[in-house]
Amino acid sequence: MKNIIKIVLLPVLCVGLLAGCANSADEALSLKKNDTLYQVSTINSLLAGNYDGFISSGELKNYGDVGIGTFNALDGEMVMIDNTAYKVKSTGEVVKVSDTETTPFAVVTHFDKDATVELTNIANLDALKAELDKLIENKNLFYVFRIDGTFKTIQARSVPRQEKPYPVMTEAVKQQSVFSFTNVTGSIVGIWCPDYIGGVNVPGYHFHFISEDRTQGGHLLDVSFDKALAFADSTDGFVMAVSPTEPEGSVKDLGSELDAVEQ
Repeated sequence: MKNIIKIVLLPVLCVGLLAGCANSADEALSLKKNDTLYQVSTINSLLAGNYDGFISSGELKNYGDVGIGTFNALDGEMVMIDNTAYKVKSTGEVVKVSDTETTPFAVVTHFDKDATVELTNIANLDALKAELDKLIENKNLFYVFRIDGTFKTIQARSVPRQEKPYPVMTEAVKQQSVFSFTNVTGSIVGIWCPDYIGGVNVPGYHFHFISEDRTQGGHLLDVSFDKALAFADSTDGFVMAVSPTEPEGSVKDLGSELDAVEQ
């Protein structure tokens, strides 16, 4: 049973030049492990309006093949699946991302299935979370989920590219576009973080969706389905690249601001 969280913070220059950072040599080895979650910046920084990308999509692929995030200037929702990054734009268009495009916030891992379960008769997002709760054996660990199936309904959103001076995220999401899909085959990619991670990432669940044909997707707001396969990967390692820039805004009430941007 995994029971130890290994947390490593890497300055951005060391992430980009690991061979030249003697103090980070051992930590760099952990990035190649399946049981390591690699994160770009913190959710607090993103909430406060720090949307400047500083890690490229190409570099991100070195640290994981499944994950979620966003892009420079908060330009759309990221879904990484099968080691390919996709952007869901606020227009609803889905594009494959070039390796040079950057991210201010993302979470990825080398997905290694620890559990597989068939889920049935899921009426909404809360019901999905309740079923996935059964796969979380240790609430001190991180969990990454992939759920494949044909979904009766999907409600998702994306946020348009922001211009400087960047607004805080609670203001940016007021411009979001919401999409509704029916009878769509695809994958939900999700992260579950422990309660103690608040400020670093979103405590609890955070899901993105992408269709099998890679033409529809977004940040998941709601879902229903009759049957789907859920795969879980528990993760006891955590490595974060710290943003080199400071946000102009601030986070006044983490809980309420997270609620506002997640819904």
